[in-house]
Amino acid sequence: MRALITETWLLASSLLIAFGLVGGSVVVVALGVLVLGTGGSARLWSRLSLEEVHYDRALSEHRLFAGETVDVTLTLHNRKVLPVPWVELRENLPRGMEAVDTKTTPGSSPGVNVLVRSTALGSRDRIEWPLTLRALHRGYFRVGPTRLRSGDLFGFFEREEVPRLPVDGIVVYPRTYALPDLDLDSARPFGEQRGGNRIFEDPSRVVGVRDYLPGDPLKRIDWSATARVGRLQSRLYEPSRSQAVIVALNIPTFARSWQGSDPVLLERGISVAASLARAAFEDGQALGMLANGSFPDADRPIRIGAGNSPDQLNRVLEALAMITNFTTSDLSAELEDHKFALPAGATVVVVAAMMTEDLAATLRRLRGDGHYVHVVKTARTEWDVPLHPIRVSEVATLMERFEAELETEGLTAAPDPAAVAR
Repeated sequence: MRALITETWLLASSLLIAFGLVGGSVVVVALGVLVLGTGGSARLWSRLSLEEVHYDRALSEHRLFAGETVDVTLTLHNRKVLPVPWVELRENLPRGMEAVDTKTTPGSSPGVNVLVRSTALGSRDRIEWPLTLRALHRGYFRVGPTRLRSGDLFGFFEREEVPRLPVDGIVVYPRTYALPDLDLDSARPFGEQRGGNRIFEDPSRVVGVRDYLPGDPLKRIDWSATARVGRLQSRLYEPSRSQAVIVALNIPTFARSWQGSDPVLLERGISVAASLARAAFEDGQALGMLANGSFPDADRPIRIGAGNSPDQLNRVLEALAMITNFTTSDLSAELEDHKFALPAGATVVVVAAMMTEDLAATLRRLRGDGHYVHVVKTARTEWDVPLHPIRVSEVATLMERFEAELETEGLTAAPDPAAVAR
């Protein structure tokens, strides 16, 4: 048992010396000095044990897809001459990131596993522990914080501290599939790819300003230019011939909110939306996303305007990685919100497990306004809402097969909601 000698024992040893001196007993005095010296040395060693002991954590990746792995290297370095007789490292790992071939124990906090490593460090010694984490499902995960514990050679006193090392965040993107694997390639989810694609303004590329015109949205106003010239100025965007594709994800999986949410259907929809977004971006099309869900600790719908900047796909996948099952509003209302104006002639691909009359009516109106509209159905349940002439593709059967394969590999299709932002 550690901490055998406490301040009380040190006080007792001092009293022992005093009694020995008063009683004239050399043996008692020597015993008191021995206990006091041993305890004092142990106390001092304990206080110095973690001085100049530096801890570092290095990750090979901070962004990956579900099912992929990331290499982690944990390093302890004793930069002083005094050896460290023992040191224990406790690293917090998210449960959504499985430690491959490594034993961990459940932590005291929800969604956390603890990796424990113990060693001794000689003078100027350094040790590394390699570790591989496998992403079981999408989400935002944190590696850390870390605790170090050490003490004296005898184990009488201990010292514990949290190294000044920031927590490492890992974004795990949803699992994606090639469109032919979902039997969507032949369904032409993005419409006919004819020559002379539609022209739209790319908000990621500002080429200048002009005087404000009635009807310009507030987000278009360039306030810096307005201050310089003394009148309202609107940004001019570079026209693009890339086709604009908006992937719209309908979060609800049941008709009524009190029925809750089906986690498998939700994850299926997110994975299909990510697959469509990836295919559109890699095809060189301007990509945008809309979802009537929200990020953790937020209650706003997720909107990403159409663009083809290099990081556009990462923005969309990151949003899908962290989205929750909290529904902010009807998807129909979001599609008709003038604050998120769809580019003229944009393709709208709706991913949904359920369909409402309002959403169907909105999609028909969008089609009438010149948008190509395609619905990807992620559930087997029959919809009573008519969508003709809008094209509907069902992926439920194929996705069920993929989900069964994931289960056999020890991967989960549906994460614990608390782990999405763990």
